[in-house]
Amino acid sequence: MKVKEDIRLSVCIPTYNRAECIERVLQEEIAFFRDHEIDCYVYDSSTVQDTEAVVERYIREGYGNLFYRHVDSSIHSAKKAYSIWREMGESEYDFVWLIHDHTVCLNGSALDFIKGELAKEYDFYIMNLQCSRNGLTEAADLDEFLLMGAWPLNSFGASIVNTRTFLRGVDWQLMEDKFLSPRTINHSHIGFYFERAAQIPGFRACRLELERESFIDFLRNEKTSWDGETIRICTECWGSVISMLPEVYHCKEKAMLTQDKWFLSTYKMIFYKRSGQYGLKAFRKYRKWLAQIRPEDYRKNLLIACLPFAVSKRLYCNKVIGQVQKARARKASVLIFGAGRHAVECANLLDNLNLEYDGFLVTNREGNPETLLDHPVSEAAAYVKDKRCFVFIAILTSGALEVGKYLDTLRAGGSQVEWEIFE
Repeated sequence: MKVKEDIRLSVCIPTYNRAECIERVLQEEIAFFRDHEIDCYVYDSSTVQDTEAVVERYIREGYGNLFYRHVDSSIHSAKKAYSIWREMGESEYDFVWLIHDHTVCLNGSALDFIKGELAKEYDFYIMNLQCSRNGLTEAADLDEFLLMGAWPLNSFGASIVNTRTFLRGVDWQLMEDKFLSPRTINHSHIGFYFERAAQIPGFRACRLELERESFIDFLRNEKTSWDGETIRICTECWGSVISMLPEVYHCKEKAMLTQDKWFLSTYKMIFYKRSGQYGLKAFRKYRKWLAQIRPEDYRKNLLIACLPFAVSKRLYCNKVIGQVQKARARKASVLIFGAGRHAVECANLLDNLNLEYDGFLVTNREGNPETLLDHPVSEAAAYVKDKRCFVFIAILTSGALEVGKYLDTLRAGGSQVEWEIFE
């Protein structure tokens, strides 16, 4: 395999009215970037000038690898991403990493590993920042690339693209016409990634796996910006984008099933019903996509749409109630693994069911809060030692099995820990 030295990488950070986030990101990692000859671009569409002031201060302090770009605040975030790719496609960089404004690299060794793997010159790198160790897994073909990356790539920060092969020669008008419509715009970057991949002869992609201790997402317990439209975006928008991909992908129906189960889980649907986001009208409108994306729950979703909230809650939360009661009967602690958005939602459900839990677990305390929802956040290995524990794993589905394996290693070492993926 051809290996290229002296890789030029740019990290591009779109942001909007989050000067405090940009401050933290630059404080933590701009020196790492400079030491590793990585340039950092902040694309700011804020309605005030405090983010610009933060960036300009670091530039004045001598960080010549830092650049500021102002973007019109009226532009949708998806269109902003397209404009970043277009600019980088005309640059001299070998690779571009588009990442959100609340992920921080904690050590330079992770950047050493990334640049070493970029020297292998894949066209596309799917980034998984939640692994137990560093590694690389190659996608055998386009179908495997789609199944490997469809849902993980929804997160800005989950991709590094080869500028010369992936971003040059793009028919941007085609991409914008096809994927920037209201029906598809929320997953338009997914459309672009897989549409473009299908156009490249001999396309090569891989998943780049990095130790979870190397990165933190310090806003991971925030709600999504489209929280009020979850049903539409996770059914109609998601289904439409995947359906519109080129016919060279033979696994599009299977790819739809890779969406994070949490967003359309039974528990979430019940509480969408309570909030008014879901009901019989919504079921009728999106039933085509519910049948394809969550076929195993189609009948259940129909009943939730029809039944009163209290009845659905009683019918479909029995498993969780039984698990907690069984744990308490054997005097085990009940814990939630995670300190992000899914963990908060898991905790909220337990509260709504009047079920007590003892706290949250994480792999490493660094970068995590000391408490969450007035409960302690503890390092898993230290907490479960010599204790009986039942753990709900409440993180993104893509990393849940990895955490389960980690808990299994603790059990093999003598800890009495049982776990269940919360979805």
